[in-house]
Amino acid sequence: MNSPAHSTEDISILHVPPLFSQLRTIRQAVRDLCSRARMSEFEAAQLEMAVDEACANVIEHSYADIDPRATTDQVHVLRLKLIHAPDSVRVEITDRGEGFDFESTELLDPKDYLEAGRERGLGMYIINRFVDSARYERGGPEGNCLTLTKLL
Repeated sequence: MNSPAHSTEDISILHVPPLFSQLRTIRQAVRDLCSRARMSEFEAAQLEMAVDEACANVIEHSYADIDPRATTDQVHVLRLKLIHAPDSVRVEITDRGEGFDFESTELLDPKDYLEAGRERGLGMYIINRFVDSARYERGGPEGNCLTLTKLL
């Protein structure tokens, strides 16, 4: 769905159940957004990875105890607002899970991560390093919202 003609932003909204199987659909929507914005392949891949990590984290942590196939209400849905503005692309990821303290989450250094032999835990590093801005609002009117921005 596109915004009214007077707006300079191209906006699409995607609602998906919080299932790992939906990550492919989400990645494709981000690729389409990046294509419309004529982003480089490298920058598009960075945004795609950041969004994928963020959505995987929401599915794993916010909806871990919920079977989204068992309900049809809008509470158990992952909402993505994909925005192409003249100077940026933004992806707003909204969920109604518990939320977390985004600002105090430790960013692992990849070198320490590898030396420790860890297999998980680089998601926040990827999110914060692959976009120009990552802003999180916990418990807003629509739920928790992570806004990832890449400047054009």
